[in-house]
Amino acid sequence: MNQGFVRGSVVAGGVATNVTPTTVSTPPHRWIIKSMGTAFSLAIVGESPATTEKLVTAIKYDFGRIESSLSVLRPDSELYQWQHGYLHDAQLSMETREVMAACELAEELTGGLFSAQHAGQYDPTFYVKGWALEQASRRLDEAEVGSYYLNGDGDITARGDGPDGLPWRLGVGHPFRPGELATVISEPDGDNRPIAVATSRAGPPDCHVTTHDDWAPALCSVTVAGHNIAFVNMASAAALAAGRHGSHASAALVHRLGLEAIGFDENQNPWWTEGMRQYAPLPQTTHH
Repeated sequence: MNQGFVRGSVVAGGVATNVTPTTVSTPPHRWIIKSMGTAFSLAIVGESPATTEKLVTAIKYDFGRIESSLSVLRPDSELYQWQHGYLHDAQLSMETREVMAACELAEELTGGLFSAQHAGQYDPTFYVKGWALEQASRRLDEAEVGSYYLNGDGDITARGDGPDGLPWRLGVGHPFRPGELATVISEPDGDNRPIAVATSRAGPPDCHVTTHDDWAPALCSVTVAGHNIAFVNMASAAALAAGRHGSHASAALVHRLGLEAIGFDENQNPWWTEGMRQYAPLPQTTHH
């Protein structure tokens, strides 16, 4: 996760200024696409080499286009030009307006816990990376790819089975036991939609949450599961900010957004929403 401000709101530092995404070939079925200041891990299973190459190239192009439009650091980007008054609202592309509308809706749905506004500046960067992952997921779905895995900064969307023929298993690191997993998330039985998982954690170097009264989480973490990675990523950070009022508040927000979550509060106690059982094995203690 990028550092930024959660007002209870979430904003991240600007998208990096590398212009051209690069692709690194890794073991069979896997690629690394370097773009937007990070490395996106992509796996596609069961498709022909020609189809796969075409899809990887298209996704790399999409990431580059998104960065060139929505970077707040590149003077030639559409968003930068708009921020500095060189473009008017009516001149913005449909894609940029879609991101802005999504950020506005997210702020409304979270009661301000998520916001692209900070200190008079508009910066949707935190949302953009999840949105880029969602666009890649949609492209793969439209191509009827039955099995894929996308990971950007630990935010993951996946569908179908991995190379071993079993559903993708997404491990959630335990925040207080280095090297251990808190749980493993996979697609619910009978659900053919993509699964989306995002984790927000407090403390350096990942502390991107500060609430209106300057409270910042020190120990808690939230992992949210759903089907749209852009929305899930936003929700995980907003739920972390909601932890100002305890894990009940975080769980209530996640539930209100129609998602599921598992987390740890400031006292290192686990909590989860009831529906999280369909995604992962859970501790045998209290839940919300």
